[in-house]
Amino acid sequence: MLTYSVGIQNRITRVFMINPSQKHFSLTILDSFVRDQLKGFSDDLEGQLKIDGLSHTLHFVLLELVRNAVKANLKRVFFQQHKYNIHDTDAYHRGLKDFIQHYQNINESDYRSALEELNFHVEVRSDLNKDRLLIFVENNSLLHAEEELRIRRQLAASAGIKNIVNFSVEYGDETEGRGLGLAMIVLLIRDMGFDPEHFRVYHTDGKTTARIEFPLSANYIPLRERYEREMEMKSRNE
Repeated sequence: MLTYSVGIQNRITRVFMINPSQKHFSLTILDSFVRDQLKGFSDDLEGQLKIDGLSHTLHFVLLELVRNAVKANLKRVFFQQHKYNIHDTDAYHRGLKDFIQHYQNINESDYRSALEELNFHVEVRSDLNKDRLLIFVENNSLLHAEEELRIRRQLAASAGIKNIVNFSVEYGDETEGRGLGLAMIVLLIRDMGFDPEHFRVYHTDGKTTARIEFPLSANYIPLRERYEREMEMKSRNE
């Protein structure tokens, strides 16, 4: 395993190269350095897969997912600093309203130390073989129940949209933006010829994960289908 670190402006971004088909790096905030890392990440995958235009699309998708993950972590820090109890419904709604009002003026760099002290970070990983490309964007703050419901509702609505304007008019949610980023991801995945059903957001083991599968072989069985088959087989054997 090759592991190396890049330090810039008192920041450490860890980049892990497990083997040529697996890449992984960690970040705290989305700044110009991280944007460049994501661009290189996307360029490398396009070079490996030889799919024209893949880098541009992946870069947009990764920026959106990382932006959402960093925002989720910032929200948790904001709640802690302002003493909002995320587990209390009334306090959560007050804190969310306060966070939304202040978010546009939040300087992520000012929150870097707090994010690092509380160990809030975002992981970006890819795993490529001849059958599929998997991309994961993970942050270590769990979704609130209302956040999870809102994301699931937006993803379900995105499945049938033909353009972003229709989605905004029919399904836009003003709670934390109109969900246009998720809708754009769905549209871009579809435009590349892949099934957006393979885009999932879920939480487990103390993390929230956005996962995208790009099947590269007709014989590939998606992870969710594979899991369902395993559960069905297990129930039959019990």
